[in-house]
Amino acid sequence: MKNYDVSNGVMIYYLPKELDHYAAEKIKKRSDSVFKEENIKFLIFDFQDTSFMDSSGIGLITGRFRKVHDKGGCVYAINVRPEIDKILKMSGIYRILFKKENKEEIISEMIEGGYYE
Repeated sequence: MKNYDVSNGVMIYYLPKELDHYAAEKIKKRSDSVFKEENIKFLIFDFQDTSFMDSSGIGLITGRFRKVHDKGGCVYAINVRPEIDKILKMSGIYRILFKKENKEEIISEMIEGGYYE
């Protein structure tokens, strides 16, 4: 089962219901292989189905941030539920992770910023 989409340097990762150590390791390995094959500049984490996240999720996000930041890109979070939002706020991750309502909002910003025409 593929949990991500890649197009034009943008990767959307659809996170699982529980983002724990086991899930974070699987996502890290899978995304690392995609990063080797594709020139990913923007990464979007979709939290639509996620109702639990521990510190492994924070580690996953910071690790992926480093990969796209080195290319001048950004990391986004969409469809963040209140219980996950609270964890993300407490961790301070919103300094490097941009929270948006949906992917259309991000695409609009990319168009305005000249990434898409």
